[in-house]
Amino acid sequence: MQQRSVLKENVLYWVGDADFGVYPGFEESGFYRRDTRYLSHYRWLLDGKPLRPLMQHLIRPYHLRQSCSNDDLGYLMKTGVRRDLMLGGLEATDTLHLSPYSAGARQLRLEVAADFSDMFQVRGAPKWERRFETAPVEGGVEFRYAGQDGVLRRAVITAEPAAEWDGQALSWTLEGAARVQVTARLLENDELPVPGDWTALEASYAQWMAAAPRLSDARDQEVLDRATADLRSLLFDTEHGPFPAAGIPWFVAPFGRDSLIIAHMLLPHHQDVVRGTLRLLAAKQGVRYDAVTLEQPGKILHEERVGEYTRTGHTPHRPYYGSVDATPLFVWLVGEYYRQSADLELVRELRPHWEAALGWMLSDADPDGDGFLEYTPHPGGITNQVWKDSSDSVFFEDGRDPDPQKPIAIVEVQGYAYAAYLAAAELYAVLGETELAGAFRARAETLRAAFVSAFYLPGLNYYAHGLDGDKRPMRVKTSNPAHALWTGIFPPEHAAMIAREALSSELWSGWGIRTVAEGAPRFNPVSYHNGSVWPHDTALAALGMRRYGLEAEARTVARALFDAARWSPDRRLHELFAGYAREDGPPVPFPAACHPQGWDAVIPLALAPLLEGTGQRESAD
Repeated sequence: MQQRSVLKENVLYWVGDADFGVYPGFEESGFYRRDTRYLSHYRWLLDGKPLRPLMQHLIRPYHLRQSCSNDDLGYLMKTGVRRDLMLGGLEATDTLHLSPYSAGARQLRLEVAADFSDMFQVRGAPKWERRFETAPVEGGVEFRYAGQDGVLRRAVITAEPAAEWDGQALSWTLEGAARVQVTARLLENDELPVPGDWTALEASYAQWMAAAPRLSDARDQEVLDRATADLRSLLFDTEHGPFPAAGIPWFVAPFGRDSLIIAHMLLPHHQDVVRGTLRLLAAKQGVRYDAVTLEQPGKILHEERVGEYTRTGHTPHRPYYGSVDATPLFVWLVGEYYRQSADLELVRELRPHWEAALGWMLSDADPDGDGFLEYTPHPGGITNQVWKDSSDSVFFEDGRDPDPQKPIAIVEVQGYAYAAYLAAAELYAVLGETELAGAFRARAETLRAAFVSAFYLPGLNYYAHGLDGDKRPMRVKTSNPAHALWTGIFPPEHAAMIAREALSSELWSGWGIRTVAEGAPRFNPVSYHNGSVWPHDTALAALGMRRYGLEAEARTVARALFDAARWSPDRRLHELFAGYAREDGPPVPFPAACHPQGWDAVIPLALAPLLEGTGQRESAD
C-alpha cells in the first residue's frame, strides 16, 4: 500500500503519495475542499522528466518545502529546484525556484486535471460521469463543474510568469535562474478568491506551540510538538468558532463523538476550541424525528457531510445522527467546561441544548426504561452506534451476534451517561436549582448501582462488553471497561481490578490495550475493532487509571503510547495499529487509517503530565 502524505489548512487539504504527488494511479490523492476532490492530477516535469525530491521538510502542516531535481543526478544534474507548497485561504500556492548548473533553456511543465469526485466516491461509492468545462484563463486554466446539487465548483489555476495551456499542462520555457509561482484556487459559485495570510497562520501555529507543555525527554518532546501542530491543522473555522476535524483524509468533517472527545482532552489548553465545538453541535442538534438520518429531538449528530453525493440524497449524512454516545458526551463536556472555566454565561447560553440532550437520554435513548442508554442497529446506516462501530464488533463469548432487532447497551456508554448526569447536577446547582441538582445526582447513583449489578462479571473479575435486548451480558474481555474508567462510573474497589485485567497479557500488547482479548472469539490482531490497538481508547484508559489514583498503571500506559509514536518516522501515533505483542517488533500501523487523526493527535497533550509525574487525580467516589 502506498504511503500517504497530507497538507491541511482550514477547509483545504492536499493528499499525495510519499512525495506529495497527486495522480490517478494513487486513487485517494488530490486537492480537496468540503468533501470534494477538485484536482485529481498535479505533476511537475522538468525537461520532460518528473521532479524528484532529494529532500523534503514539512515546515508546518500547511507548508511543504522540497529540494528537487529531475532524473539527472550527480554529475549530470543540470538544474536544482526548491519548491514551497503552501495552503491558505481558499488556495494553494506552489513556488519553484530554479537554479541552473549548465547553460541552455529549460522546459517546465505542470500537468493538471480535475475530476470533482465526491469523497464518498473516492472511497469506493458508485461514481457517475461528470461533465465539466475546461477553459484557458489569463496565465492559466479554469475547470468548472455545475453539480447535480446546484453548486458550481471551480478550480482556477493561474501562474506567474504566465503559462501556456495545451489542454493537458501549463508550460514555460525558462532561461537561467527563474521563479515560477502557481496558484490553485478552489471556489464555489461566485466566491471571490481568498489568499493565504501566511503571517497570521504562522502566528497561530507559534501560539499553539508555545502553549504546549515542555517535556524533559527530547524525543518525547518531538512527539508532543508533532501532535500539537497536527491538532492545530485539524481545526476548521465555523461561524460558531474553531472545530476539530476527526482525521485526514477521510474525516475532514464535523463528527460528534470524535470532536467531543478531542475537545474534552483540550480543555486545559484551548478552551476556544471547546466553545466552538459545543456551539456548533448545539446548532445542529436534532429537533425532529427522521427514520433515515436517525435524527431525534435533543440528539447530537454523529457526522455531517456537505459534498454532492450527500446533498443529492445518496447518503444520510445531512447530518446523520447514528450514535448513542455523542449526546451524553455533549452534556458531560458542558459540565467539565464550566468546572475549568467558571463561564456561567456559556452554560446559560447552551442550557436549552444540554437540557434537550438530557431529555433525549431519558426518553428515546432508553426505550425500555431500565435506565441504560441503548441503540438498535440501523440497517440503512451504522450497525453499532458506538465508537467500535464495525458490524462485527459486538458479540457474545461464543461468537454469536446479539439480536439486531432489539436494543443493545454498551459498557462505556453507561459511563458517559453517569458522567453526564453528574455534570447536569453540577450545572443545575450553580444555576441555583437545587431540586433538579439533587434529582440528577440521585439518577447518577441509581445508574451506577444498576450498572454494577448488570455488567459486573465476578467470574471474570471484569465487566461485560454490553447487554443484549434481553439483558444478557456479553462475557467477552474487551478494552471497553478500561476505557470507561475515564468516566468514574466504577466503584473504587473495582477500578484496580479492571486496570489489572487491562494490563494482563490477554489485553495488553505492550504498545496499548487490545480491543478484544487474545484468545477471545473473533480475536484478530489486524482487524479493525477485534484485536487491534486504538491509541485513543488506550489513552482514555490511562486517564481513567489516573482518576482512580492508579498512577503507576497510568504511567505504564502513557509511556507505551509515547514509545509507539517514537517508532513512527514522523513521530505520530496512528489511528490504530495491530495487536501484536511488543516483543514481536515495532507497532504495525493499520494501512487505511487516518493519519493524522484527531483523537491520536490530542493524546500526547493529554498524557504529557503523566510522563512528568504531574497528573492530578480527579475523585471517582
